[in-house]
Amino acid sequence: MRLAIPRGVIYHRVLDDLSCLARAVFARLDDESTITAFESTFAAYVGRKHGLAFPSARTAILSALRAKELPAGAEIIMPPITIKPILDVVLACGLVPVFVDLDPETICFDLEKLKQALTPNTKAILITYLFGIVPDMDALMSISRAHGLFVLEDFSQCLNGTFAERKTGSFGDVGIYSSTFIKQLDTYGGGQLVCDDSALFDRLKGFKLVMAPPSRRIVIRKILFDLLMNIATTRWVFGFVVFPLLRLISLLRPERVIRHVDVQPTELLAELPKAWFHRYSSLQAELGLRLLPTVAAGDDARVKHVERIKALLRASQVRFPRGVAGARNVYWQLVTHVHDARRAQRFLHARGIDTSTTSLTHVAALPDSPYRADTPWAKSIHANALVIPAYPGLRDSDVSRIAAALNRSDTDSLL
Repeated sequence: MRLAIPRGVIYHRVLDDLSCLARAVFARLDDESTITAFESTFAAYVGRKHGLAFPSARTAILSALRAKELPAGAEIIMPPITIKPILDVVLACGLVPVFVDLDPETICFDLEKLKQALTPNTKAILITYLFGIVPDMDALMSISRAHGLFVLEDFSQCLNGTFAERKTGSFGDVGIYSSTFIKQLDTYGGGQLVCDDSALFDRLKGFKLVMAPPSRRIVIRKILFDLLMNIATTRWVFGFVVFPLLRLISLLRPERVIRHVDVQPTELLAELPKAWFHRYSSLQAELGLRLLPTVAAGDDARVKHVERIKALLRASQVRFPRGVAGARNVYWQLVTHVHDARRAQRFLHARGIDTSTTSLTHVAALPDSPYRADTPWAKSIHANALVIPAYPGLRDSDVSRIAAALNRSDTDSLL
């Protein structure tokens, strides 16, 4: 029997969730020696001198921007597709977001549009490796350094990606990794910040120390969420329960299943929630120390699946972002640009392959935001970049099925 293939999976075992859930009820959450060990281990893994574990990537970015003490009204170059809370953070710092459209081959800034967007008031840039594709970092860093920009490097979707044999996360003034569910390294949330500047590191430690103690309730809630997602995407539960429900909902309410996970609120926050400011726990750090050595093997397996899918393709209209020469993409999500995402989803559902578009937000087009920009490529990618399963747990037969579906002649009207 051929069971349906999930759109994505949790990158650790159900047993890990059950073990962490049991320990989270009673275990100590504020063991600083364990947290410090994970911070330094993660920093060394990326190739940086210093590391700090924040409760989330958004609080790590907030702390970095505040530590830099950028003047109110300064401009920061941002990707037009990201999680909406990062825009909330930028606005909370009194900064002006400037959105630069994407290059469809790198899913990062179009370099010519980036140059045009720079002004004397531009003080920072947030570089994001969307879907695990690595852009031309020589060019991006050259432009950024020439204009004296504070470079924040969000490699949440690209742990272990490289450019010129140098890891992502090691180029900017700070690197930020979000260790949330469905990420390559998932520690039930957290934002790992890495840098080389010792003075900046000391200032950042001060921001971390004034945060509230780790919240047992928040940690348990995140573990429970991962556990439910983990069970739901196991082969038999997904095939017999979840996938039939998804197919039914896609017929009745297609907007509810087209995004990778549930659609997030788009209203801007008047005040940042207190729940964002509970420190990272030692239970999460302990899991991070255990899982970090396994990440590279998972990346290798995913890249192998992507290369095999590409090798098996005959349909020339199926195109994936290429990245650039000298880079190693890790394809956190393998995406292809389609004409009609909902129709393509139904096409692949009929062949037992689940798929979706990104659950990130097109923040450059939020209706209530005072800062909007015309970013046509970002708009198109947000609406019609379809996620093709390529995660490590796929079997060879799954990869062949995916390629065979993409090779079908009637995909001409879809892809």
